Amino acid sequence: MSGRDPVLRVRGLVSRYGDRQIHKGLDLDVFAGEIVGIVGPSGEGKSTLMRLIIGLDRPIAGQIAVLGETLIDSEAAHTAPRSADLEQAWGVMFQDGALFSSLTVRENIALPLREHTNASPALIREIADMKVQMVGLEPSAANKKPGALSGGMRKRAAVARALALDPRLLFLDEPTAGLDPISAAQFDRMILDLRDALKITVFLVTHDLDTLHAICDRVVVLKGGVVAAEGPIDLVRQSREPWVREYFAGPRGRAALEGRTG
Repeated sequence: MSGRDPVLRVRGLVSRYGDRQIHKGLDLDVFAGEIVGIVGPSGEGKSTLMRLIIGLDRPIAGQIAVLGETLIDSEAAHTAPRSADLEQAWGVMFQDGALFSSLTVRENIALPLREHTNASPALIREIADMKVQMVGLEPSAANKKPGALSGGMRKRAAVARALALDPRLLFLDEPTAGLDPISAAQFDRMILDLRDALKITVFLVTHDLDTLHAICDRVVVLKGGVVAAEGPIDLVRQSREPWVREYFAGPRGRAALEGRTG
């Protein structure tokens, strides 16, 4: 990846949760068009890293830049407010979908459009319905509230909302958690198709070995507060880091590999 400017750049990131230090000088680059899978033991700050990047939490130290614009710089006297364009540069799907239960799917997708654009109600409705179909939901799903959808459909609806403003980066937190293997595989294929069709970059926090093998261009392992290993999955599998070896070479890792090559 050398010679290319990253769309996401993290340097020297330090964060803390209560008395516990989570990140200890973490460095990370993500490049345009990649699907990057973030993995690591529980409590290593995978979801926290995502929250720090999108500004929901603030680090103790370090620098975070997205699309060339600095969001956090602990060495600067102050960090300039992010631009309106940058606010719309990414979409986020949280682990539970985080859809508003009292609103229909269409109304959920319309929220960011109403907040960040001057589009007419008719155009917002048209865009929302297009996003519903883009993620593989039936048009009738737009009229339903989240509680009337299956778990997989809710996750697709959450992705549709994340794509409402045509972002360049898509953040996904454990997107296949709780899905049966068939639904998870279908979701993975949707993400791959969306990346290819929309030319977006995907930052994916996951424990799902099948997802890593199926769609991730690069895997980043967080361990001990830093990046312990990174690269294409076949390269990461060769790491001597004990947790990485156990994760990828254990029974579930072998099953995922056999499923890919079988």
